[in-house]
Amino acid sequence: MLSIRCGVPDVNFDYNFTDDNISYPKAGHRWFPNRNLTYGFLPENQIPDNMTKVFRDSFARWAQASGTLSLRETTYDNADIQVGFYNFTNSRIEVYGGSTIFLQPDSSKKGVVLLDGNMGWLLPSENATLSKDDGVLDLETVAMHQIGHLLGLDHSHKEDSVMYPYILSSQSEQRKVQLSNSDKANIHLQFAKHD
Repeated sequence: MLSIRCGVPDVNFDYNFTDDNISYPKAGHRWFPNRNLTYGFLPENQIPDNMTKVFRDSFARWAQASGTLSLRETTYDNADIQVGFYNFTNSRIEVYGGSTIFLQPDSSKKGVVLLDGNMGWLLPSENATLSKDDGVLDLETVAMHQIGHLLGLDHSHKEDSVMYPYILSSQSEQRKVQLSNSDKANIHLQFAKHD
């Protein structure tokens, strides 16, 4: 049976930028120098309002937990964090998405949330009895997880954490949109320690 998990590796990878100016998010590293960040959605995706609302709510939840972070929407090209849906294929493991940091020519950084455009995405208003076994994943859970990476959090071994790397069996187990105590402590520490 294939496990559905985050595309960001847990161990044995290099955090340095590659020849393509790409790096995975590094735990404990604050990629963005300020606390006022922007996000935007890939226009080619024509992401419906009910899906962008999921991300707006997720960004707001992280900002509130940090105590000092401001996240606001802007255009995709001008955003610090860009959100898009793409076509993924991998025969070894099912990957629902990932996060990547891109180094721009001017040495600024862009964070990108990469989601599988072929996946069925469940919205908060939809039937809560559906699960990954029905071919759908909870979009808000994945949004919370990937945003956490771009804000400097690593995977957690705690199953109640939004940073847990695997999607669990049932819908009730896979839906994690409220930050656990450890998530809140980690995001607060991430932004409090860089004053």
